[in-house]
Amino acid sequence: MKCPACQSDNPSGQKFCGTCGHKIESACPQCGAQNSPRYKFCGQCGFDLTMAASITLARSGLITHANQKTLELLGYQQKEVLGKPFSLFVEREDLVIFFSHWNEILGQRKEQRCEIALKHRDAKSVYVILECKDADSANGNSDNILLILKEITESRMAAEQMQYHQDLLGLMFTLTDSINTVSNQHLDQSIEDALKKICLFTRADISFIYSINRRLRRLDPAYRWCQPDYRPGDDTARANSVPLSLIKRAIVRLRKEKTYVINDVAKLTASERYELLAWHQVDLGAFMCHLIYSAKRPVGIIGIAKHTTDAPWEHDSAALVKFFGQFVSHRLPFAAIGKERAENRRASNAPVIPEKSTGAGAAGNVIDIIEKRPAHRKGQREMPASAMTGRAKSNQKALPDMTRPMLLDPLSGRQAKDQQPVFPRDDGLVLLTCPRCGLQESVSVDQFNRLGNAISVNCPCHKLFSAVLEKRRAFRKSVQLSGYFTLKGDLGPADTDGSIWGPMVVKDLSKAGLRFSSERADLIHSGDLLMVRFNLDNANQSLINKPARVISTSEREVGCRFEGADNYDITLGFYFI
Repeated sequence: MKCPACQSDNPSGQKFCGTCGHKIESACPQCGAQNSPRYKFCGQCGFDLTMAASITLARSGLITHANQKTLELLGYQQKEVLGKPFSLFVEREDLVIFFSHWNEILGQRKEQRCEIALKHRDAKSVYVILECKDADSANGNSDNILLILKEITESRMAAEQMQYHQDLLGLMFTLTDSINTVSNQHLDQSIEDALKKICLFTRADISFIYSINRRLRRLDPAYRWCQPDYRPGDDTARANSVPLSLIKRAIVRLRKEKTYVINDVAKLTASERYELLAWHQVDLGAFMCHLIYSAKRPVGIIGIAKHTTDAPWEHDSAALVKFFGQFVSHRLPFAAIGKERAENRRASNAPVIPEKSTGAGAAGNVIDIIEKRPAHRKGQREMPASAMTGRAKSNQKALPDMTRPMLLDPLSGRQAKDQQPVFPRDDGLVLLTCPRCGLQESVSVDQFNRLGNAISVNCPCHKLFSAVLEKRRAFRKSVQLSGYFTLKGDLGPADTDGSIWGPMVVKDLSKAGLRFSSERADLIHSGDLLMVRFNLDNANQSLINKPARVISTSEREVGCRFEGADNYDITLGFYFI
């Protein structure tokens, strides 16, 4: 029989190779019984040995054997993996997961199970369910550890795609809700916050909306948002008006295609690259824009851009940009002017109706036709206008003026009924909802800073209620989620002492941060920047992998706040809906 390592022939029944000393027999992944390399099924339990991908590791972590199924899964030859650390074939982001479970099986000899990503020879990721146990399950004192790999790449990709579309729907709902419930006073702030979320979802560096000024023949900047780390100079922080003559080719292409998508600016002609440079005053790697219409005429341009060309734009990213552009088209400065002119033009082209009809069968006068009132029939008594007015006054009460804003005052202390907790949104606004009529109005958080944490609200419908601002700034949910943490920049176990990494259990979770417990919490200090990784308990087991700043530590618990521009996460936002 042949040695699985060096392929040399050995006498039947021999347990170790006479040429290289490698163990010839392999352990059954199900029962741990030793089987000859020629066996296709386990001699003890009948398990199909050809279907399971398995790797045997020494307690040092070096690979001593890998079956053919594993080699096919990773794309390597036997000689390329033997004697190598298994950690070399684990994706860097998942090293902390593997070593956390590896330490558990070495220290407590308990079987471990986790999901990790492995490196294929072709530089692609292979997702597997990894089971770790002693190679000799009979006595539990083996010097080897058996790893069983079950590939879940297709199901993982399908789950990620499903989560992606759920996140897209959740983002679209958030954008429309934030714009529809905001007052004109805070509209600009909400639109800029929406552009920020679009940037984060599409992985862009800049998002912008320009208004088309037909009178001056130029693009005027309406709204713009940039990533915090994408501001090399003052020119990228603000946008300037752009004459249409400078970007003539881009405008012509936009009028023809409506959506202008460029995955690599370097592939454009020199004149087209010059136009983009004159437009944005900075070199771009990828670019996308869409022409916004209102009343069948172009009124603006919405777009996103990034400095790199690492990945092409997603089709859904273009759909999201188009959707939001058309959603806010009526908010652009020149859209209202165009709409008003269109209405005036329609009014001026309306047919002129004579005051008196000369036809024999006229059913009514011009007032009846314009106001669409029923014609007066012969023999029918006409009620005097004064009588109708008196009846309306007697049967109807004066309606409240729902156009006036809600009145805010400091809470007097005697009003304790109808209290509602409110949370600041991502755009720094608070949404107040009347419990009687359902009227919603957005106010700035500064109002609470001026009037107090609890305020009295007088709705236009005359309902009086109180609103209490939650200082947590986000709803907090008690959970029990297993995960892992590492010091930012440290991907997990290293050869140096004092590495901060390990498993954790998330206790509280919100869109702004989390609180977790860990046996290694004593190594963490306030101000440390960690990478936290855990799966949500939703249908898709969504993966959260985010930077978090340590705010507080106490015994075995750590409180963190999500850091940087990534503090808004559409997956978490959808999780809390």
